[in-house]
Amino acid sequence: MSSTECIVLDFDGTFTRVDDEAVPFVTGFREGLRARVGEAADLRWPALASRVEADPDRYGWEYEGTIVAPSHADPYIFTTTVAQLLLTELGLGLGARTDMLQALYRENYPKSRNVFRNDARRVVETVIATGVPVFVVTNSQTDHVAAKLRDLAPEGLDKLSVRGDARKFVIAEPSRASHTWRELWSEIPETSRIHGLARPIHLHRGHYFDALTRIWDETHTRPENTLVCGDIFELDLALPAQLGARVHLVARPQTPEHERRAARTTPGGGVSQELVGLLDRLELPG
Repeated sequence: MSSTECIVLDFDGTFTRVDDEAVPFVTGFREGLRARVGEAADLRWPALASRVEADPDRYGWEYEGTIVAPSHADPYIFTTTVAQLLLTELGLGLGARTDMLQALYRENYPKSRNVFRNDARRVVETVIATGVPVFVVTNSQTDHVAAKLRDLAPEGLDKLSVRGDARKFVIAEPSRASHTWRELWSEIPETSRIHGLARPIHLHRGHYFDALTRIWDETHTRPENTLVCGDIFELDLALPAQLGARVHLVARPQTPEHERRAARTTPGGGVSQELVGLLDRLELPG
């Protein structure tokens, strides 16, 4: 624990049992899709879902034409991946697809249930009690995640800072002008390879980089003194690992093997099936 001066946690899937919480999201998403494109949303869905399930590594969540997370990472992403294929079949252009899918996500995320991992409250209370700065950095909206955390009600919640709308999925240059961070960014390759995955993964996620560097500036810490925990290696952990942070993957049964392997073999990386495994990484009592 002595080498850890900052802890960054993802939220959906990391704190939560994502397969259970996302059920109403998926229902609402598909209803919203049907309202926009008609009966094709129902007629073509089974075949397109089967196509993705048969070759999940070929597909993924695309943002502006680039795959940014595995298709089978979680129900939110699987649903988005199938919808992308449908909208492509229907002839929607790239911008129209992106706009519709983002709107459907924003409309339906608030419908997701509060279904926390059994160990979530205990783990959060334990890391907060260390006195180390703890942040939640999530693609979801800050107020929605803050409300869910109030429902979890861990002791010391006021010491946990939530940074929403991190846009970890956006491939872009960072906007922060600090010379120090610009130099570090210049050392990050655009892509890297994971054993077992045919396509490259993209690392130039500038909005996520901005979110992380703001935290490091505020806490006067560095990547090498930071532990980042998430449930999707490509989305949550690949960039922090390249920056020199230690990373921890909280897996679920459907987590792709290439993601587990990447987390295990990354210097300073680790994997656990439950969130409590994070405490082992921090050498804290579980």
